[in-house]
Amino acid sequence: MWLTQLLERNRQCYPERTALVDEQRAVSWSELADRTLELAHGLTELGIERGDRVAVLSKDRVEVLESYFALARLGALFVPLNHSLAVPEVADIIERVGAVAVLGESELLDRHPELPASVRIRVALDKPVFEALGTVAAQGALPAVADTDPVAVLHTSATTGRAKGVTVDSASFRAIALGWLVLARPTDDIVMVNCCPLYHGSMVVSLTYMAAGATVVLMPGFTPQRALAAVERHRATHMWMVPQMLRFMLQAKGADRTDLSTLREILYGAAPMPLDVYDEAVRRLGCGFRQVYGMTEVGGPFVTLGPDEHPAPGDVTARIPCGRVVPGMSARAVDPAGGERPRGEIGEIVVRGPGVMRGYWNDPEATREIDLDGWIRTGDLGFVDEAGRIHLVDRTKDVIIRAGQNVYPSEIERALMSHPAVRDVAVVGMPDEDYGEVPLAYVVAEPDTGAVELLGHVSQLLAPYKRPRRVQFVEQVPRNPAGKIIKKLLRA
Repeated sequence: MWLTQLLERNRQCYPERTALVDEQRAVSWSELADRTLELAHGLTELGIERGDRVAVLSKDRVEVLESYFALARLGALFVPLNHSLAVPEVADIIERVGAVAVLGESELLDRHPELPASVRIRVALDKPVFEALGTVAAQGALPAVADTDPVAVLHTSATTGRAKGVTVDSASFRAIALGWLVLARPTDDIVMVNCCPLYHGSMVVSLTYMAAGATVVLMPGFTPQRALAAVERHRATHMWMVPQMLRFMLQAKGADRTDLSTLREILYGAAPMPLDVYDEAVRRLGCGFRQVYGMTEVGGPFVTLGPDEHPAPGDVTARIPCGRVVPGMSARAVDPAGGERPRGEIGEIVVRGPGVMRGYWNDPEATREIDLDGWIRTGDLGFVDEAGRIHLVDRTKDVIIRAGQNVYPSEIERALMSHPAVRDVAVVGMPDEDYGEVPLAYVVAEPDTGAVELLGHVSQLLAPYKRPRRVQFVEQVPRNPAGKIIKKLLRA
């Protein structure tokens, strides 16, 4: 089984090298392999069996990944939970997957004193009871687990509706990791600061680099100061973040006084990279950049644009392309009937390959809806250029149809972001009696910036039918922890 083999291989190759480190502790590959096996036995002694679902409610810490590896070893499915969800949302996910246990930080567990009836085991990761698991248990035989057995239920980010449970197996993790590493060509001295949470598909990036023997640095939550300190303290070579995190890091006090000279590559994804942020980051950091385009339903990151393919600052006038699909996976742009679009023509991006999910947990109808003759619909509009690179244009659900003409919110957002006073923006459609739907722009801007000024700015960049009907100033654009705009809140 892939996750177990990953640990065994790295223990053999790099026994004393640090595998994981957080703000409390560090573990070597040898220690991680031993603890994972020990913990798998301990969880079995608690009554967790093969096929059981176990929810994990925690901020990023070493014990989270220890739990994932241990549960996979005994054939149970780990179900990461977004710790920022409200009590009813957490209960809904636990009930839908029928979780028999919840492992989590005591502070977070205390917020959920009453859990669905299926839960019969609660264990705090930061208490001695977790540390003691397996240390005195009888070391009986663990079940044989195949790569094709389900290993996790990962939930979507739910930017447009209710989160769906994506069922994946170890074969998915393996396919994505091997394909990704062929293109990324990692060296054996990588130290990666992971700024993204371990409770959704972005965690596959960490697992992928762990497969290559990298050291992964975990933080309990992102702050610019914490990220900067982690790079300096651990002499990090790589960072994994969303573009908004990079913007905040560049703006942080003390950024210029932090030693970031060890950085070789910043991986970014989940949202488009603003060109002003990219230009400033290249100038100030002097490292390479790697774009990550992924989706939980297709196994995580399946497209990348490497440092050698990124444009020089100032050479980009539109969005940076996502890159090429990783070996083993296939992607193309299709029309509504499923026919492949010619190069350069916009269609929905669909994906197939060994990394794709087994389906949505107990939701065959939603699984059928996302399937197109064996291809997974991403919901992203884009095209494939002559060099085989995928370019994203917008989300299919976000397209505004104004009097029969397609208006892409991302194009308006880019135009507004090019104004020096604009800090963040989100565009959604609003009903209109004459045109059916027109663009409405929510903007975070410097004080004393006026709507007339911004509308005048975009009038020089966009055709009349693309221009926002109205600009509404807000203090903050709602985003989830992955940096994606939560447009359902704006539409509401």
